[in-house]
Amino acid sequence: MQQDRSELVLDPTDHWTVWDNMTGLPAVFADQILAGLTESEAEAALRVLVAIGPGRATAAEDAA
Repeated sequence: MQQDRSELVLDPTDHWTVWDNMTGLPAVFADQILAGLTESEAEAALRVLVAIGPGRATAAEDAA
């Protein structure tokens, strides 16, 4: 069974993070770390990342 690349995680302070399961870190989009978000912001960011697709490059992959 394939795991989704990204998922939403609620942190203890009731803020949301878009988690990148491939890197094991918060997702990054347009040089912005997708953490400390409201639920609606996180859901919108996740929809964008899903639309881009699983092959999206991260800053860490670009540096390699």
